[in-house]
Amino acid sequence: MKRSWGKLAAFCLGLFLLIWILTHVGFEETLAQVRQVGWSFSWLLLPSLVMSVLFTAGWWWIVPPGVPFGHLFLIRTAGEAINVVTPLAYLGGEPLKASLLRRFGIPLSDALASVVVSKTTATFAYCLFIFLGLAAAPFRMEEASSALVGGIGAGLFLALSLVVLYYGQRRGLFSLLHRLIHRLGARGETWMPKREGVEILDGKIATLYRSRQAVVACFVLSLVGWLVTAVEAHLFLWAMGTPVDLVTALVIQALFLGVKAATFFVPANLGTQEGGTVLIFLGLGMSAEAAVAFSILRRAREVLWILAGIAVLARSGWPALQGQPEAEPGS
Repeated sequence: MKRSWGKLAAFCLGLFLLIWILTHVGFEETLAQVRQVGWSFSWLLLPSLVMSVLFTAGWWWIVPPGVPFGHLFLIRTAGEAINVVTPLAYLGGEPLKASLLRRFGIPLSDALASVVVSKTTATFAYCLFIFLGLAAAPFRMEEASSALVGGIGAGLFLALSLVVLYYGQRRGLFSLLHRLIHRLGARGETWMPKREGVEILDGKIATLYRSRQAVVACFVLSLVGWLVTAVEAHLFLWAMGTPVDLVTALVIQALFLGVKAATFFVPANLGTQEGGTVLIFLGLGMSAEAAVAFSILRRAREVLWILAGIAVLARSGWPALQGQPEAEPGS
């Protein structure tokens, strides 16, 4: 109950911030920049499609064989849609991806392990992308803005958290969490996986990390995917009539992702995403109206991908994530 109230408070705060921003910028100028994009918006969706294909390709290197690439793309689309619309960070969409993989005969332990490793690897690429943007930011910002300082803080916190998470996964993170929760008094088998199942999951994760070629391929493809988002920002701003060079677009996107990472607890980053974008644009000497127009276009693109993910779920049906990670035959 307390968690629900906390999420509701975060949502309301984000909504208030969004309304405040919309009432304090030049509405006509903002709307004019959005309208200038016009039908160009349709081909501006191409970079996000390329990015999704690249992230799917990275996951494809990790997931066990037997899943067609097209189906893996649809599974990822559905999972990412749930990640955005639910106030659970990645605790909603990632288990959904694993559950959908089971329809192709992938054991739950293998499916969960592939999701954990690919998401962690992609987040390492995410972190590197942010630092690339932070390295270029001083050459585009006249002074240290609050967005830059916040981006540095978010990047460092994310990097530290990732390192701890990675080493925890290599040393049996889920078994450790199982023992910790058990010691805190949880005994119900209806929701607590058995110890053997959790140990199998940890073993599968450790095995995947030892597949260095697959992990490196996932990392490189994910990094290229994040770089494509900078190209997307460049094209969006060009279509709005506010052209910037690719380095500036890289800075904008990197700081933007830093804001999203720092405000993950706000459902869909509502308000915080727009507020962060305004601070980034002002720090780069750009207008708040351009920032809001840019945010509106990004939101529109995000909504289309959410609808696509929901359409996938409507077509395939919502799976039930039941059971525990399966034991290997003969184990």
